[in-house]
Amino acid sequence: MRILLASHTPLDGSGSGIYIQKIAELLLAQGHEVATLCPAGSSTEIHPFRHEVIGTPGRPGRWNLPFDFPSFSGHRDSAALYEDLDADSVAVYLDVWSGALTELAREFRPDVLHVNHAFLIACAAAGIPSLPYVVVSHGSEFFRRSGTAFEAYQRAGLKAARELVAITPGIGALMSEAAGIDGGRVHIVSPGFDPEVFRPSAVDRAAVLESFGLSGNRPCVAYVGRIVEYKRVPDVLAAVAALPAVERPQLLVVGDGPGLPQAVEAAQRLGLSEAVFAGHLADPAKVAELLNAIDLLVLPSENDPYPMTAIEALACGTPVLTSDRCGVTDIVADTAGAVYPVGDTRAIAAFVRQAVRDDWKGTRGPNGPERVAAKGWQAIAARLLDVYRRAAQPGR
Repeated sequence: MRILLASHTPLDGSGSGIYIQKIAELLLAQGHEVATLCPAGSSTEIHPFRHEVIGTPGRPGRWNLPFDFPSFSGHRDSAALYEDLDADSVAVYLDVWSGALTELAREFRPDVLHVNHAFLIACAAAGIPSLPYVVVSHGSEFFRRSGTAFEAYQRAGLKAARELVAITPGIGALMSEAAGIDGGRVHIVSPGFDPEVFRPSAVDRAAVLESFGLSGNRPCVAYVGRIVEYKRVPDVLAAVAALPAVERPQLLVVGDGPGLPQAVEAAQRLGLSEAVFAGHLADPAKVAELLNAIDLLVLPSENDPYPMTAIEALACGTPVLTSDRCGVTDIVADTAGAVYPVGDTRAIAAFVRQAVRDDWKGTRGPNGPERVAAKGWQAIAARLLDVYRRAAQPGR
């Protein structure tokens, strides 16, 4: 097949972009012809597939926006949000994307277009009648959009799609409601992880923790991910700070984002002088080492559609503590970690204490790999390919 994949963010710096990159690599390896289209970012990585970009004032491309590319919650290469766009800017955004998709449809002649998110790019694709497309919703367009101004665009993009995909059943329900269609028409296909990288490994725990300035002889809990408001990183800081000093584990925060300064300030205000903020860790192998070395991953997010670090931690045999507003609660349950009411820092503290005291790493951690065994990237790409083939059928 010839498959064009489009995303509203660059291929690095966000889960959506990484998702597109992984699918593109796997499809290419299987012998399909692949092209991607997304905004230009700061990465200079050369990709094995055809990669086209939409430029911005600082990074011009073949097609260009007159402003920084927007996203739902910020990106390391652009702080612009969809809520910042006025009606004129939305019109320009749609015009640029429509032009780029039209030209690529003529040049690349894709059998199908994969659009990340049920939002403006899908609406742009709806205006190209010769281009069958699939919309994949990751949930952010439902949880973090501003107001109702975009609903007409969203509905238009969904209604004209050949097939719809959601990464969780809950997002599928939101998608079918927004499109005004039966929920049975939405395929549920979660994102994947690399089982060759994220797996239980006998790492040198002391060496890994000491590389972050931590002790290799004390328990360590960590947060890994973007630091933005809905991730609620201050919740885990407050919970750990509330524990008696003799029961307090080391705390490592890995990630960057617009909420990082506030998180550092909160740690200082709470007296967590031993908390380590390590910044972004780009190398997946290093992330896997870290996830194998820590005792517990804590994800306090609110309305987080599908935090991939939870899946990766479970794959490494590390238990996960997550709020009940994350899209992985059914996977974590009480067998591979625990789930608590979002915002309840007392519950976080109690579970952290229990995880360290009762050695969840040794008792619940081994359940993790089995819980995510069917979520490797190869299986996910195969399921998406089936959806693409359905969408590309003549007469649909």
